[in-house]
Formats: sequence, structure tokens, C-alpha cells
Amino acid sequence: MRLIGVALVLVLAACSSASPPEPSPSPTAVPQALAPGAEWVLVAPASIPGDVTITFDADEVSGQAPVNSYFGPFTAAEDGSLTFGPLARTEMAGSPEVMRAEDEFFERMGRVTAFDADEVQLTLRTGGEMLLSFAQPDSPAVFGRTLVGLTVKKARAAATAEGYDFRVVSVDGVSKPVTMDYNPQRLNATVVDGVVTEVTVG
Repeated sequence: MRLIGVALVLVLAACSSASPPEPSPSPTAVPQALAPGAEWVLVAPASIPGDVTITFDADEVSGQAPVNSYFGPFTAAEDGSLTFGPLARTEMAGSPEVMRAEDEFFERMGRVTAFDADEVQLTLRTGGEMLLSFAQPDSPAVFGRTLVGLTVKKARAAATAEGYDFRVVSVDGVSKPVTMDYNPQRLNATVVDGVVTEVTVG
């Protein structure tokens, strides 16, 4: 009986000294720079048309591609790292041209490894390569995207009506002489065959 009592004491002592199980890690919070819950609108590249959006919420990303809506997991950290897990999407069909643009969008999303963001601009990249650039819905960059496809005359009129400065910086591949000062309310248009093909801010 004495031996049983000693053994029981040793077992209880071992149990009391064992380390408690570590708590399960909590989900990684969305970095504030990604504006959790806010919608970003795609502004570049110009090869991907439509009102393409992205929203970060908890551990899921969602949005609208050129044709289909999408959602899926992501991981991000305050150091600027960002990757997306497999993204599910609806199965609507569009024209071959637009579907190619959608495939390009998801191909670029799959290569993202980092992000840069401020109050109005979100850039997704890998290394030094810019993959996708988004902006807040009410930003000059998003308005500038609505000018793509317009003639210079119509684009200038639309920009002026909204209170923006408008200038043409390139025509058919030839750069125009412009000042190098930065103006956040100025839209810089690239023109090919009389039509605006790209707009930047500055």
C-alpha cells in the first residue's frame, strides 16, 4: 500500500508540473493599410477593363472581376507581405476578349507576394513588379479610368466638369513635353488614334 501511495503522489506531481497546452493561434488581423471592409477599385493595368474591385475582410478577400465575382482566403502582415489562396468564382461567361482579361486578372492575383498602400492607393506586386493597382472609389485615379475609350475632346470636357486638370502626355507613342511637378488633381492621358487609352494622376 505504501508503494502505491508513493506512485500516486509522483503521478499527481508530474501532472501538476506539466505545461498547459498552448492556446490556438487567433486569426491574423487584416493590416489597417488594407482598409478592412472597404472596397478598392482597379485602376491599372489598362488591359483589364470593367469595374473590377477587391475587399479585404477578416481572413477572406472578395470582389468583382471583369465578368465574375470571386472570393477566397488570403494572408497578410504589417510588413507588407500578402498572398492569396485558391480563389473561387462564379461561372458567368463573357466575350472572348473580356474572358481573356479576367484570366489575366486572376493570373496576376496568383502571383502577388506583397502590397503597398496609403489612404487612396493600393498596389499589389511581386518583388519590384507592379501586378495590380487599386484606388478608393472617389479618387482621381478611379475617375480617370472612366475616360479610357473616349476621344480627347470628350475626356477633357468630362475631366473639366469634375474639376480636374487634364493634359495629354503621349500621342501615338510619342511623348509630349510636360512639366514634371506633381498635382494630385491632374489627369495625364495617353492617346492612340485619337482615343484615350490610359490615364494617370500627377
